Amino acid sequence: MRNCMWFRSDLRVEDNTALAEACRSATDGVVGVFVVCADQWRGHDYAPARVDLILRTLAELSERLAGLNIPLRVVEAARAGDVAGLVAKEAAACGCGAVFANAEYEVDETARDAAAARECAAAGLGFHLRHDQTAIEPATIRTGEGRFFSVFSPFRKAWLRRGAEEGGVSLRPAPGKQKPISIERTAVPARVKGFESRVPAEVWPGGERHALSRLRTFAKEGLEGYKVERDYPGRAGTSRISPYLTVGAVSTRQCVHAALSAAGLEAKGLDVKGHERMPAGPGHWVSEVVWREFFTHVLVGWPRVCMGRAFQIHTERLRWSENEEHFRAWCEGRTGVPIVDAGMRELLATGWMHNRVRMITAMFLTKNLFIDWRRGERFFMRNLVDGFLASNNGGWQWSASTGTDAAPYFRIFNPISQSEKFDPEGSYIRRWVEELRDVEGPAVHQPHDERKGLPGMLRMKIEYPEPIVDLSASRERAIAAFQALRA
Repeated sequence: MRNCMWFRSDLRVEDNTALAEACRSATDGVVGVFVVCADQWRGHDYAPARVDLILRTLAELSERLAGLNIPLRVVEAARAGDVAGLVAKEAAACGCGAVFANAEYEVDETARDAAAARECAAAGLGFHLRHDQTAIEPATIRTGEGRFFSVFSPFRKAWLRRGAEEGGVSLRPAPGKQKPISIERTAVPARVKGFESRVPAEVWPGGERHALSRLRTFAKEGLEGYKVERDYPGRAGTSRISPYLTVGAVSTRQCVHAALSAAGLEAKGLDVKGHERMPAGPGHWVSEVVWREFFTHVLVGWPRVCMGRAFQIHTERLRWSENEEHFRAWCEGRTGVPIVDAGMRELLATGWMHNRVRMITAMFLTKNLFIDWRRGERFFMRNLVDGFLASNNGGWQWSASTGTDAAPYFRIFNPISQSEKFDPEGSYIRRWVEELRDVEGPAVHQPHDERKGLPGMLRMKIEYPEPIVDLSASRERAIAAFQALRA
């Protein structure tokens, strides 16, 4: 039988569950299919940088698949609702008897896959959905009462226990060459209208090979000091693997294996005690991978978070500010708070932002400006090369104190003290806030302070906006608003 492999957010050959099974069970070759659907991408707020990375990764995937005698067919759907039927039609036209795909867990994607199963059945095709996006299937990790976890720490322990019960987080076998078939692969478009990226391609090289090379380099050179270095945005202390996880050029299982290898452990040793014995760097990085799994788990357990709803329903009674001038200033990186502006400018220039700064900028928007977290979440998705709904939503709801395992509403980051602690030399600020590059010493964190930076700014005629909001007064306003919900 000939099989069809429907690629989505899993653009790799190695450690790909559905691809491995499609190849293993095929007797008459395998055809790959990928659907370009600008309508769907717009509806899901894909960033142009993310689409650009998808296309460049897809081009490399097509080459790698060709070496396995698997032609990749790239087809275009005008509307999101056409995707399921188009896949079934393409598979049937290529003489396939079954379609294989890896599950995606968002509400719309789940509905699309249900439609694909119906379309395939009507066309006389089998439809086989496999779990691959997470190392452990989200719905299988439950509390003792059978509920979904809403707090990370017990989820992490349950995740580790489940991994140990299954013999460790095992990698899927890479497929071998398939039977040659007389079906031509189609060209991968270089761009899609409406998604022209301003982020240079060299910032995020595409493809599985680069993703794996980046992972290996980080495991060798960056994991040891990761727990400490990861918090400093001016240093190269993070893996920058998240864009490749988002497009599926690398898997979470491969990330876990890289950490275990760096720690000198085997996959089967990844249980609770084994994790506790890991060195600080690799162990903490595994926890960060599990955070990604946790947010996907939350999305499956509480689908409303996919639809602009707060996890903590009572927080939807908050009356957020509608100050458009404040929101525009935040989006453009001109709030007058250097660490916030540096983060937003890094995002606009590179499609990425350091995780510590994501928390700082998100909390500034939701607590100091008191603007609805949904507006920030959407802006991030529209600009992030690694825009993954589960993680982005989870992070924003954490910062806004509306989500699961959220920051207590009274614990509000002070962006100045965060800046002084995690960018002590001001290198990150000076890199991204050009106006402040010549400001000397600690004044760069608070340049308008009359005791610190203001005299020098006036002397150097630096034009940088004053803070658009009083940090102390705005903090008290946010606390009062959350306290009113409890009255």
